[in-house]
Amino acid sequence: MNKILLFFVVVIFASCESTELDFFEQTIQVENSGALMPAYIRGNTASNVFVLLLHGGPGGSGLAYSNGIYAKKLEEKYAMVYLDQRGQGMSQGKYAASDVTVNGLAADVFAVVKTLKFKFGENSKIVLFGHSWGGMLGSTFMVNETYQNEVTGWIESNGAHDLPLLNKSAVLLFRKTAAEQILKGNSVEEWTEILSWSNNIDENNITNQQSGEINEKGFEVENYLRSDDEINTSTEGIDLKAFLFGPTNWLTSFLTGNTTNELLSDEIETTALTPQLKNITKPCLFLYSKYDFVVPPKLGETAFENVSSDKKKLVIFERSGHSPMNTEPYLFANEISRFIDSL
Repeated sequence: MNKILLFFVVVIFASCESTELDFFEQTIQVENSGALMPAYIRGNTASNVFVLLLHGGPGGSGLAYSNGIYAKKLEEKYAMVYLDQRGQGMSQGKYAASDVTVNGLAADVFAVVKTLKFKFGENSKIVLFGHSWGGMLGSTFMVNETYQNEVTGWIESNGAHDLPLLNKSAVLLFRKTAAEQILKGNSVEEWTEILSWSNNIDENNITNQQSGEINEKGFEVENYLRSDDEINTSTEGIDLKAFLFGPTNWLTSFLTGNTTNELLSDEIETTALTPQLKNITKPCLFLYSKYDFVVPPKLGETAFENVSSDKKKLVIFERSGHSPMNTEPYLFANEISRFIDSL
């Protein structure tokens, strides 16, 4: 009887241990150059694959990306690491405004990568994944050979690694899409205004004010495309309660994020990393959207053409705007899974 009881105790203990390994949830704090940044680790650490997500903004937060179908699908297979970058989300610290630079934040990401390897082992596979502004931050990380050597692969989704190219491409995309939608009879009055506005912009000489307008109009026209069923509308799998009442204080995040956005804005406007992308040799996956006017698909095309990686892939989502992880979540997660599993 004692042997039988011991057997069941061992089985129960092993089962608990297995469950803990299959789904891991922990927050670690990474300190670097005066900043204290939370990295929320969720998912399957037993895979030994850590997908380090760089959120958009500047001014976003890591956990804003932890909701929805795509995140759940990826967490089942890998460990997702949702980082709150310096001066954003729930990060803290004491440092000078001069420490808030694109290169400085890339150094923070390097510190997070080294911390993950220290905690989970040097043989851990870390895949960097940046969306929107996170694409610029991640590209800045990847073109640095020392940093790049610490990761297994690079995923850029709708990434803004070249603002001058972004703005020019967006103006051309506004014009092209407006003409197409007017011809289809979709939201004709709205698209006529967009066409008139974009025709009055010199795409080769875009001011900072016009750059801000381009960003605003980019989100605006997605509403037209949704109402005319050109792109998907999806809230499937979004847990609003978890989103609103999780560990992120959204007011704090908003206020600090706005400050950081202002500190970085001038540098971002002139950042053009396309010529440096040739320094990237690690496997790359580029995920962009047909109807993304915030970060047009042209950036994905040029990134794909310019990286020196032997293993690279470009995917254009046909039914999405700036956030394909929400509007085509299954396709989005499947593309990432196929890429990671092929490494």
